[in-house]
Amino acid sequence: MVRVMQRGLREGSPVRGPETPTDMPGFSMSGDYHGVISGYVLKMLRGSIRMTQTSLAECLGVDVSTVQGWETGRRSLTSLRVSDFRRLQTRLAALGAPATGVVSLHDAVEADELLGQIVNGELGNADIRQHPLASTVHRRRLVNLVTWPFTGITPPQLRDLPAKPGRGPVASHPVLTAAAQHSFFDQLLNVAERASPEDMPVLRRQATYLVGFDKRRESADWLTTQHKRAFTGSVAVNLTSGIAARSAAVALARHGDADPLRYFIDNTLSDERHAAANLTYWAYWLGEINEPHADDSYLITAPSSRSWSGVRLADHLLEHLTDQVNAPLNIHSLWQLVLARPELLEYDRELRERTGRRVEAALDDNPAVGSTVELNNLRCAVQLANR
Repeated sequence: MVRVMQRGLREGSPVRGPETPTDMPGFSMSGDYHGVISGYVLKMLRGSIRMTQTSLAECLGVDVSTVQGWETGRRSLTSLRVSDFRRLQTRLAALGAPATGVVSLHDAVEADELLGQIVNGELGNADIRQHPLASTVHRRRLVNLVTWPFTGITPPQLRDLPAKPGRGPVASHPVLTAAAQHSFFDQLLNVAERASPEDMPVLRRQATYLVGFDKRRESADWLTTQHKRAFTGSVAVNLTSGIAARSAAVALARHGDADPLRYFIDNTLSDERHAAANLTYWAYWLGEINEPHADDSYLITAPSSRSWSGVRLADHLLEHLTDQVNAPLNIHSLWQLVLARPELLEYDRELRERTGRRVEAALDDNPAVGSTVELNNLRCAVQLANR
């Protein structure tokens, strides 16, 4: 076998991503959490090139126990020097691993860092402004990796890799201990309680959204008591509070309470400013807006921008018109997108035809009255665009 790495990989300065800060006071990377997400992605990549742990170790110039440690998370890839981590990615690509999966390995390391900082967080009296959820508005690509151990849903960017790498009783997704899961959500509840919606809106919003993935009854009760009252008042005064209401409504919907999401759509999104901000947030969430942002203030200036096409957003919404949790928001957002950018249907025949098919399938799913009206509006828009 060709030896593609002349020397073994060494641990050193940890691999760091642009969205997740490390080595912050009050946030220790030591503790019960290990790099299970990046380890599982590495296992999937190894499965994609049909190599054993032994043969991969030989190609990388490391001991087989090192590969085993990486894949189980006992030896986290976050401890690799940046240069060695990049060399690992290069070697995996040279061995035939899919490029998307290789790039996702870096995202998985970032997700591990975020999880580790929260699970092992020793907040005490630490300044919560240094919390990893406070410094950057995260995107779907990262959040899907962070929540993978809780949902069991493989992130879209990894779905072409082997769903169950290896032989025997191999888990179908990264697994966290019950203690680590409880610690993760307990820490989120802690910081969400401490974060002021006025002074720390991004931290509170992102923590609230993630709490929605906690299956414990106490988290559902917290979401209800802390946020449901926000949907019985008037339309949110500013755009950033509207996005905070959106995140809370989605979190409640994940726990089976769909009323706040419907109220948010019928009231907050009835305001043109909030409707535009909702589409802009979607574009950022899905990566159509490339620039990273530290807070939600970009919503104030970006809604009128034509710097993002809306194609990726349309594709995503079409794939999720019958989503069990978010279908009402997805349907409404697609209708608002078509209203804002009618050229999407007018000049893209394939998208127009796909929209017609997806709308009919969504109507067959017996949606609520409000969603049915919007789907019929979309049907009419497709018919008009076909003329």
